[in-house]
Amino acid sequence: MAGTNLKLTTLLFGLALSFPLGLIFASVYVSLRVGLSIRGLREFDLLAFWYETPFYLGYASATFYTCLIIVGMTSVIIMVILSMLMLRAKHFGTARWARFHEMRQKSFIKPYRRITGPIFGKTSGPRGFGQYLTNGEQPHSLVVAPTRAGKGVGVVIPTLLTFDGSVLALDVKGELFELTSRARLKRGDRVLKFSPLDREGRTHCYNPVLDIVATPPERRFSETRRLAVNLIVAKGKGAEGFIEGARDLFVAGVLACIERDTPTIGAVYDLFSQPGEKYKLFAQLAEQTKIPEARRIFDNMAGNDTKLLTSYTSVLGDGGLNLWADPLIKNATSRSDFSIENLRRDPTTIYLCVSPNDLEVIAPLVRLFFQQTVSILQRTLPQKDEVFEVLFLLDEFKHLGRLEAIETAVTTIAGYKGRFMFIIQSLSALTGAYEQPGKENFLSNTGVQVFMATADDETPQYISKAIGEYTFHQKSKSFSPREWLSPNIHMSDQGAPLLRAEQVRLIDDNKQIVLIKGQPPLQLDKVKYYCDRYLKPIFASQTGPLPEPDPIPLIAETTTFALVGSLSDPAAETSRGDAPQRAASPGIAKPTAAPPTAAPSAVEQSSEQPRGTAAQRELLARIIAVQELGVSDRSSGKSETGGSAPAFDGSDQ
Repeated sequence: MAGTNLKLTTLLFGLALSFPLGLIFASVYVSLRVGLSIRGLREFDLLAFWYETPFYLGYASATFYTCLIIVGMTSVIIMVILSMLMLRAKHFGTARWARFHEMRQKSFIKPYRRITGPIFGKTSGPRGFGQYLTNGEQPHSLVVAPTRAGKGVGVVIPTLLTFDGSVLALDVKGELFELTSRARLKRGDRVLKFSPLDREGRTHCYNPVLDIVATPPERRFSETRRLAVNLIVAKGKGAEGFIEGARDLFVAGVLACIERDTPTIGAVYDLFSQPGEKYKLFAQLAEQTKIPEARRIFDNMAGNDTKLLTSYTSVLGDGGLNLWADPLIKNATSRSDFSIENLRRDPTTIYLCVSPNDLEVIAPLVRLFFQQTVSILQRTLPQKDEVFEVLFLLDEFKHLGRLEAIETAVTTIAGYKGRFMFIIQSLSALTGAYEQPGKENFLSNTGVQVFMATADDETPQYISKAIGEYTFHQKSKSFSPREWLSPNIHMSDQGAPLLRAEQVRLIDDNKQIVLIKGQPPLQLDKVKYYCDRYLKPIFASQTGPLPEPDPIPLIAETTTFALVGSLSDPAAETSRGDAPQRAASPGIAKPTAAPPTAAPSAVEQSSEQPRGTAAQRELLARIIAVQELGVSDRSSGKSETGGSAPAFDGSDQ
């Protein structure tokens, strides 16, 4: 807009100056058209051009057309000279603050009734009649604000109250669900709460393996491989050399569990945490599976020595699989209550609720959830009936670790109706998680960047540099000892930052700085939903109970070894003497057993969980029969060791 105003001013000023000068030059030409002479100069008349016009003669003469060319050439020459002078004067920069009317024309500032996207700020105080800043055509945004700076009340909650589309919100404290879920439900969204570690078991479920089950068999290996990359990450540089082998093991385990009708990551964990030597387990799995890719991986693993197998299983467990030792995680990932493929078709809001203390613990599952959603959305372009956008609202982004799928998708997912809102406390958080190239990737692809109350060193420097410099005229005087009454005055153009780094730290707490790609920087008031003229009624209209899910019963513990045959039979025990150099791989953590006083009986568990597969119910019935047999044997005086199903603790027997 600044360039347009400059050109318009130059044009008007040039025309106003060149028209009278052109008339003078045209009159000089008419006076001297017979040739340069003293007589012609003496007879010069400013109205000579007028006497050649059709208004005076009644017709257009050849001299009249020549005079018109002179007037036009004069205008062009003067405007070119003025443009060169003005461009030279702007050499040091043209930075300035954006004007509200400019942002309205480009649909970045809209009235409340036209808001359909995220809200970042307001042109007035909370109780004023101002309009709101949204992201317009910019799909991705970055909010940088330290603790208690107002990102929740000013950006996150207002966005959830007004966004038209599906939202996947990382709810670190559980406040977003309590404060906005009923408003989302009132807007017509399907509201889900995915809270795997909820103490009461009130959570909807998400099973990432079911998406693989739904794909054609020829695509399952590649999709499982993508799942492994999203879940299993190397913890430390020492694990990087074993990460590919660990992921291969995970892929084979998932395919084997799908084949056995137990398609959950919890089943994969149970499969690999069985007691006994791991090379025997992998050899037996290779014999039993009919999937070529899984058989090849298990065969390769069975041929490795103990030290290498220990490294693979250790990296597999530490890289993310050990999270499924928790029965709550197993329970929350035993089925799926929603379909990611329907997010663009049916508006859905999913709150991923986790406490701050548990965020880093549960980070593997959170990473998997968001990255798998990104992968599924990018499989196909939106169809005609898929009209809703999907907003990824990622608070405390840095605690999730490096999200490679999102790092790549930030450049492409906009074409699939995906939007990212990254929320961090400082730019150094991006540097720590993604290093300098990754940080530059996020900064260059987030078209709207909001900064609140920055206090670190890196963020103010970035803001000052991104805003740029403006040009000002500097006047300096110098005096000569001999001519002190006649100073030398020097005029020059200088450049200076529009906002210095130290000034960034002093910005009013009610203000924020917004950088928009291709636009001048903007200073806006922060939004406060609880006292905002338009948002407060939406918030206050939420009545009734929260859309909490019903508690889900714990799934009965089953013995995974029965799926692959008894690994502790006498033949297996005697075979250990043939390979004394091998030992069990202790990489997978031991399964967590429920306290005896709190655990219901197997019969109660089976009656509480009607959703299990036929194979699981049949297996549970066998366990109950063995338990009853053991009780009757002990009552008749017999000494039996098989009175109850053996519990797998991951140790060798």
